[in-house]
Formats: sequence, structure tokens, C-alpha cells
Amino acid sequence: MSPHRSVRLPISTRHAFALAFDLAVRRDIVHSLLVPLLLRAPWIIALAVLPAPAESDRPGTVTLLTATALIGDFLMLVLVGAMLRFRARSVFNTRVEVHPAPIGDCYAQGLGRVPWLVVTEIVRNLAILFATCFFVFPGIVLGFRLSFATEAVVLHDPNTSAAFRRSYHLTPGRFERWLEMIAVSVALILGLLFAVGTASLVFHDVSVAVWVATARLLVTAATPVIQYAWTFFYLRLVEVDLPYPGGVPEPGPLYASAAPEPDVSVPPPAAPALPAAALPEAASGSPLPNA
Repeated sequence: MSPHRSVRLPISTRHAFALAFDLAVRRDIVHSLLVPLLLRAPWIIALAVLPAPAESDRPGTVTLLTATALIGDFLMLVLVGAMLRFRARSVFNTRVEVHPAPIGDCYAQGLGRVPWLVVTEIVRNLAILFATCFFVFPGIVLGFRLSFATEAVVLHDPNTSAAFRRSYHLTPGRFERWLEMIAVSVALILGLLFAVGTASLVFHDVSVAVWVATARLLVTAATPVIQYAWTFFYLRLVEVDLPYPGGVPEPGPLYASAAPEPDVSVPPPAAPALPAAALPEAASGSPLPNA
């Protein structure tokens, strides 16, 4: 067994979520929480107010509007998810006073990765579903080994195949930490759903559709924190790993400050020449002895 596989440096779930809350709540609440919620809220509200096609006198129109709202919400989810990954990478391993990358740059780079992110999500979920159809355990293992493919295809790799290889390479020895990440993420979502369910029991006059929309909005508001945590966790995995065998260099933070490169076009100044009288050979008239 190689030293790379026998010694695995620690990865902390708590630290990943601490970084996520710091970025999303303390440092960048507007573009991390409020703007993503505003981008997805219209589609969520539209799905809540649209009636069921069977209950409408124009089922075809309602079905079309529902499909449009679902597609719109999905595209916003993917775009925001890609943007958040770039925003997290721009402050990873930087000082607290370093600002995240400009929001326009994050959205532009995220938009460029949306097609491959969609393909990767679809292929990964279909593969996990196919493996689960045989036995539950292969589906869990495959889900674990491909768990960081979406982060990889957005931040590092050009396509789905390369992202799968990178995720498969990074995950050995991290199963317990992966379960911790899953548990904390699910606990956050279940906590919000429990709060909505409790409120619905108290205010029972409110319709079910309103509570469903409220639950979806709360989950949507919390999703960036979870996305940040998984991105920070992935970046830490990349950081402690040896150089990737595919030969792709690991880029650092997008906007981390660095020392300026020396200007190699300007030669260094030459040492000043000593006058002849100052040389021992010139003073004595004989050559210098060998040391």
C-alpha cells in the first residue's frame, strides 16, 4: 500500500459547516442567501398557487405552466449551485478580511459549467438508481464514491467522466466523514421541516399548500449553507491529496492575493568593478596564491 493511501489527513465536518455559516451568514448574506432565495421564490410560489390539472377547467394550460415552473426552478437551482461553488473556492484558505470573488464573475463562470453539471447530476443519479435496484449496499457505495463529482465538474474537471474519476480517487478512507456530512445536512433540513410541521399544527386554519410552499422556501434558504459546506469539504479533500494522477493542476483561490512575479525581462544590475589599485595582484605585482 502506498503512503498516500495508508496515511489520510483529517477532514472535519464541523469545520466545513463552520466555514459555510461564516461565509453565508456573516460575510456574504446578500449574495449567499437572499439573492438565491429571490431567484427561486417565484417558481416555488407559482407551483404552490397553480391548481392540480384535474381540478382545472384548462388542464392542458395548467400542466404546461407547472412544467415551466418546475424547469425554471431546476435551472435556477443548478445555476445558483454552480455560482456558490465558485464563491466558496474564492475564499478558501484566505484571510478573513479577503472578500469573495465578484458576484458577476461567479455567475458567469457558473453559467459556463451548467451544461456539464446537469449531465453529471443526471448520469450520477441514474447510476446510483441502477445500482440500488440490485442491492441497497452497492447503491450506497456508488453514491459515496461519486459524491463529489458535481463539485469536481464545476471547479476542476472538463467533463463528467473526469469528474467521476476525481471523485472516485478522493473518497477512499473518507466514508465516516461522508456519513457525517450526510447526517448534518439531513438534520438541518429535517429541523426546518419539523418547525413548519409544528407551526401547521398550531395554525391549522392555514391551507396545506401554504405550508408546503413555506417549507420549500425555508429549505431553499438553507440550501446555500449546505452547498458551501460540501464545497469546502471537497476543497479540503483536494488540498490534502497528492497531485491528481491525471496531471491536472489544482488551482488555488480565484482571487487570493499573491506576491508579484519578478520581472525577468530586466537583468539584475552588474556588480561594480573594483579599481585596479584595490586588487592584491595589482598591488604586489605577483599573481595571487592558490587557496
